[in-house]
Amino acid sequence: MRRFYAPDLAGKDTIELSPEESRHASSVLRLKEGDVIGLFDGKGVSATGIVLGRSGKRLRVAVTPVREAGTAGPRITLAVAAIRPERMELIIQKACELGAAAIAPLMTERSIIRLSKDRWQAKTAKWRRTALESCKQCGRAEAPVVEEPRPFRDFINDRIAFDGIILPTLAREGIPLHRAFSTIKGNRLLILIGPEGDFTPDEAALAVSKGAQSVTLGSLVMRSETAALYVLAAAQFYWQSR
Repeated sequence: MRRFYAPDLAGKDTIELSPEESRHASSVLRLKEGDVIGLFDGKGVSATGIVLGRSGKRLRVAVTPVREAGTAGPRITLAVAAIRPERMELIIQKACELGAAAIAPLMTERSIIRLSKDRWQAKTAKWRRTALESCKQCGRAEAPVVEEPRPFRDFINDRIAFDGIILPTLAREGIPLHRAFSTIKGNRLLILIGPEGDFTPDEAALAVSKGAQSVTLGSLVMRSETAALYVLAAAQFYWQSR
């Protein structure tokens, strides 16, 4: 079933899709009156809809009783140093499929991407659209929050509401990932992923001072996007297996 984003879904018997969603439904997918579609609002509510027809540039859709998504599983924030746009796009897409609750791009001392404020805002808007498109594909009703890029130090100094913070590191003193997971009692998890070359020693020390656990991902050196998805998938597996 094709799924469409409908931000005002909750509490409605009938809705109109946005002009963009309507154009995709009618011109690309050739949907017509009576066709059944999936709907979600990006905030945890989903429903089945029946196409009623057009109203100007919008499709009218009848909404069946809505369903609210459950909250099982860990609530994971993936904070990752901003990398090349096409690789960041991959992280956003796959993190959505792997259940991340929030994605926070970071500007670190070793980040190679330096953009103006306007360009960062444009990138963030695109990443949020990517997250919604990924929700359509993977069946999520609640879209992950894609935060505005922030300096690492500002971000980590504000983070106090997590049950555990995981810091993959190239340093030898990191503990195995599963051992770090086993010490976390709640389900609110922050995963910190550095740029190519890792966080600087000062950045890592700041994270550890805020409660982060340094972990090793084995003997192989991973790209940032590989490490991000590796740890995210491992966290989901661990919490679902408990």
